[in-house]
Amino acid sequence: MDNFLLLVIGVLFILLAGFLIFYFQTQQSFQEISEKLDELQHPQNGSRSSDALKREMAMHHDKLVVLEADITKNKRESLTEEELKTFDVSRHQIKASIAGLKANGDWVGIPFEYEWVEMLDRLPNVLNLYRKAEAEKQALELAQEKGQTSV
Repeated sequence: MDNFLLLVIGVLFILLAGFLIFYFQTQQSFQEISEKLDELQHPQNGSRSSDALKREMAMHHDKLVVLEADITKNKRESLTEEELKTFDVSRHQIKASIAGLKANGDWVGIPFEYEWVEMLDRLPNVLNLYRKAEAEKQALELAQEKGQTSV
């Protein structure tokens, strides 16, 4: 009976050790994949100065603030294709600038600098109209796919 109990405990210990080794190897692999994806999404074309990154981020943020003011003033119900492209480009550039500032070690953070999500909190009309336009685009694509599959 004692030998059987020791055998069961030994097997459980070996299984636990195997699981822990598998878990940590997987985590390391996921971290490497995440770093490679980050490099692909935000390529570092040499080390850009923090001032240039901040100017670029401010320029794109200003475009979105002007768009927010225009929407609020004119009480519009939709965004044009050009405005949707501006939103996408600004989002990409702001995220890249933030990543560059963090890589340079010059990211200060709240209350002096905002992440992309925090910027969006201050642009509710632009965000709502962008989401509405994206939902309409996805519905149209889905309808086209259904139309093609039923033919």
